Amino acid sequence: MKTVRDACELQPNALSIKLSDQIEQLDELINSEGNGAAFFEKTFITHGMQDLISQGIARLAGASTQAIFHLKQAMGGGKTHLLVGFGLLARHPELRKKYCIGVPHASDFGAATLAAFNGRNSPDHFFWGEIADQLGKGEQFKTFWISGPKAPDERDWLKLFDGDDPILILLDEMPPYFHYLDTEKVGNGTVADIATRAFSNMLTAALKKKNVCVVISDLAASYSGGARLINRALEDARSELGRQERNITPVDLAANEIYDILRKRLFKSLPDKAVIKDIAAAFGRKLEEGVISFPSG
Repeated sequence: MKTVRDACELQPNALSIKLSDQIEQLDELINSEGNGAAFFEKTFITHGMQDLISQGIARLAGASTQAIFHLKQAMGGGKTHLLVGFGLLARHPELRKKYCIGVPHASDFGAATLAAFNGRNSPDHFFWGEIADQLGKGEQFKTFWISGPKAPDERDWLKLFDGDDPILILLDEMPPYFHYLDTEKVGNGTVADIATRAFSNMLTAALKKKNVCVVISDLAASYSGGARLINRALEDARSELGRQERNITPVDLAANEIYDILRKRLFKSLPDKAVIKDIAAAFGRKLEEGVISFPSG
């Protein structure tokens, strides 16, 4: 009979995992090399991730009116991991062939143009200038930051999104960014007021394009001031176009998904159920025989 060690194949770094290694920086997605195969080898696709993939792909293919997705969960809830996974799938058509089997419209477009912003950063050209840079149109938005912050209006965003290629915008940890901007005074208000308008205009512009998708992650119950500003921008977009963003929970903590994630991270392969049942039965017999015992207390 196989032992647990014989039956299970560990991931290469399973016994030396560092917490810092498990915290993805969304920025790294932009500069990362490869086609994402290694990422998905250690990724369990949760129900929330499946929802974002299926609906987001439909949007990028121009087959859905759902343009805005809002990820809500506490710190450590898998939001960044979900963003990275969806970004890789949007960018690499060959990855979709392997991991999006049966997902409608997965082969309807090539590589999406991608822009990702991490709210832990605070660039001089603000989030709108960073998005423009990553879309290859930085000069087009230079006027909105070079002499101080100014909010691009909806027409400016529509010009930035001009063209037929699908565009995916990923925004991670935005509440702390808005929280910080709310401390920067300008005129009779703060830079956060300008950023909120820029954000709202970006959302309404995205809704008016057929294949622009925006995914925003939110730290539930954290940075309440920043979250309030984000929700205000979302409300502005809803009131103008009468559409709501799609709320997604990346990991269902009330189900078994957290165990499925850990299992995928730790093990490269596991035996079939018959082998597992045999090993468990043998372990139970050894317990009954007193060969195996656990310390009291």
